[in-house]
Amino acid sequence: MGYEFEWADLPDPAATARDRYEACLDNYLGRCEHAPPCMEHYFNLAEPYQFHLNAAGMGFCRVCMRRTAMTYEAEPHASPKWPFSSIEDWVTADQRRRDAYNKAERAASAQTVPGQIGIPEFKFLSNGPWLVSAREVQQALDRYDAAPSDLRADLESDTTWRDWLEWLRETTNHGGFAVP
Repeated sequence: MGYEFEWADLPDPAATARDRYEACLDNYLGRCEHAPPCMEHYFNLAEPYQFHLNAAGMGFCRVCMRRTAMTYEAEPHASPKWPFSSIEDWVTADQRRRDAYNKAERAASAQTVPGQIGIPEFKFLSNGPWLVSAREVQQALDRYDAAPSDLRADLESDTTWRDWLEWLRETTNHGGFAVP
């Protein structure tokens, strides 16, 4: 299992390619007839704005974030129940009905726990969909900066951790990130 992270706010033309790819998924169940195919086009354009970790790398980063109080333990609220009777019902449903479901799913993906600081760990325990806001990332980075310098120096001896921190810092200027 791997973890794929992507800036929440992509620059154009990657943002437009993502929108078109998502529309293709919604409307054609992934059977894209565009040239080039939407998925291929989107992933090629979005690659510079993504970060990839395997399960071991994510486990390591999760432990580091916990050690520096960048994350907190919490239980996620359930995602909205699928209100459609079938895939065909989804494809043929009124766009407002699909939009309402997508909005509810996006809200569930962005959930946090009031009064907590940083990023809830559940956003790093599965391939979402989760949204981590720029505010959550900045809170986590502030916590990291406040951690003991000897702990930070020890963690920063690892390339994976340094790369992860650098990528997190980038995401604060791009709306945070998604865990698709």
